[in-house]
Amino acid sequence: MKRLLWTLVFLVCAAGAVLALTYAGIDLYGHKQQTEQADVICLFGAAVWGDSPSPELKARIMWAVELYRQGRAPLLFLSGGPTGSNLSESDVMGAVAAEQGVPQSALIFDNAGTTTARTLANLKRYMQGNGLTSCLMVSSPFHMARIMMLAGLNGLQAFTDPPARTPVSLSAAQRVRATAREEVALFKDLIVFVVSPD
Repeated sequence: MKRLLWTLVFLVCAAGAVLALTYAGIDLYGHKQQTEQADVICLFGAAVWGDSPSPELKARIMWAVELYRQGRAPLLFLSGGPTGSNLSESDVMGAVAAEQGVPQSALIFDNAGTTTARTLANLKRYMQGNGLTSCLMVSSPFHMARIMMLAGLNGLQAFTDPPARTPVSLSAAQRVRATAREEVALFKDLIVFVVSPD
C-alpha cells in the first residue's frame, strides 16, 4: 500500500513537471522571431467582431502586412473559417490587408481553415500545388509553439515570426489563459496525430 502511494505521488509530480515545462516552453517560444525569407506568409485567423477583426486578429494582420512590405514573402495565405456573418475570417483579413495596400494578386483565401491543423493541411496542399517550399507563420505568440509543432509533423519548411505585442500578450491574465488553452490543444493535437497521422 505504501509503495502504491509513493508511486502515485511520483506520477502526480512527474505529470505536474511535464505540464509546467510545457507551459513555460509555449510561453517562451512565442517570443521567437526568425528572419528567413519564404515563399508564402501563412496568417492564422482569430475572432471577428461584426465585419471587423478583433484587436487580437488586427495585430496579426498588421504584422503580416509589415512582413509582406519588408519583402519577406510575396504571398499572404489567409486562413480562417466562418464568423456567423456573410464574411469569413479570411475575408475580413483580406479586406484589411487590401486597405493596407497589399494587392489582391498577393492574397490567397482559405475559408476552410477552421482549425490550426486544417489550416496547415490546406497550406501544405496549396504549396505542393504551386511549387512552393517554405512558409512564414504569423499568429499570436501563444499560438506559435503548436503551429510549429504541427508544421513539422506535416513536413513543412516553416519559420516563426509572430508580432512582438498583441492585446493578449500585453495582459497577464489573458496571456495565462491563452497559454493554458494552447497547452491543452497541443496535447490534443499530438494525440490526434498519433492516432490518425493522415
